[in-house]
Amino acid sequence: MKDFFGLHPTLKIRLIMNFFGTLCFSTVGGSMTIYYNKYMGAGITGLLLVISSVMVFLVGLYAGHLSDVQGRRPVMIFSTAITGFGGALATFANSSFYFNPWVTFLGFLIINFGFGFFNTASQAMIVDLTTSENRRVVYSIQYWIINFAIMIGSGLSGWFFRDYLVWLLLAITIEEIVSCLVVIFWIDESFNPDTQQHKQESNIIKAYFTVAKDRIFMYYLFASVFIAMIFNQIDYYLPVHLSDSFRTARIFGIEVYGQRMLTIFLMVNTLVIVLFMGRVNKLTKNWSRSSGISIGIILQGLGFMIAFLGRDLTWELIAALVATIGEMILVPFSQALRADLMDGDQVGTYTGAFSVTQPIASVLSGILVSLSSLYGNIGMTIFMFFIIVLGVLPSLRAIRMHESHS
Repeated sequence: MKDFFGLHPTLKIRLIMNFFGTLCFSTVGGSMTIYYNKYMGAGITGLLLVISSVMVFLVGLYAGHLSDVQGRRPVMIFSTAITGFGGALATFANSSFYFNPWVTFLGFLIINFGFGFFNTASQAMIVDLTTSENRRVVYSIQYWIINFAIMIGSGLSGWFFRDYLVWLLLAITIEEIVSCLVVIFWIDESFNPDTQQHKQESNIIKAYFTVAKDRIFMYYLFASVFIAMIFNQIDYYLPVHLSDSFRTARIFGIEVYGQRMLTIFLMVNTLVIVLFMGRVNKLTKNWSRSSGISIGIILQGLGFMIAFLGRDLTWELIAALVATIGEMILVPFSQALRADLMDGDQVGTYTGAFSVTQPIASVLSGILVSLSSLYGNIGMTIFMFFIIVLGVLPSLRAIRMHESHS
């Protein structure tokens, strides 16, 4: 709490907004796939999710450049306003006097459109308002807040999603309207493009070409694709492995099969982060970037390797703990390094460029799942080893190059 109160006022407001936004969205986000599948079928649902992902990817690129040209605040105002409209549309489409799943999807498409703008601009604002010395603390607090909000929101989703979806959607709408007002009246601009005009590039293609020439950043961008693949396994291969290979167990008379083991894995992950993130951050306070990032990647990847080879409750719990410890170490170091590698006058464009890592990682993770029937758990474990290597080595290369240029 001492670290939080010592932050810039705008950062404190942003983190509070982050909590309420994540809380509201997590009450519905994870369950909307079930909603679409129920009313539209699996084939249509998969197509809709692809469309949404591609749109978020493209929006992130545009929003990053726009926040450098126009400033962070105008982009954030626009994004919260458009997201509020999307939430209102989804609420209307699930009300007692009108129901239409397609309009609901349109509403969420608009929400994701707005979120793509907001996330890019707000992350650029965090970079603007932090220094190399306090960024790791800020990202640690942000990560703790997000996980705490998800823990509460997911619990509310389990109780209320089926019967009270319209009220959850209304909460999202109200939260976004309030966020828009907060940005208008309480958030100050952190970046004035007029004072930096000599470094700005109005052509978006040329702007991203400039970023592509930054070898240090591109090394870390490449590594981040594989780091994201490690994070993705909880949504990609791990569910497949647990569904096919997990030996059913009992805890206090309750049957634990593959799907429930995945839920337990997620619960352990979130609970450990909420309870111990602050302690881990203090223990690693004086670590070097190289140590924090390499040990974090190795431990998180090792956790999933154990999970893929394990078939019973004990090994899966050990895997969850190892992966979560690695995650807690890695996230603050990796996010702080990413911010440090960005050119101060083009942070938005750099942030937009970084947004490509998740879609690429998702495609590669999906391909590995599709081909997993050919090589099974052992083969996937071997792939995970090489993913760890491809995450660690380019990261260390980027760190060494950055430190030699500092």
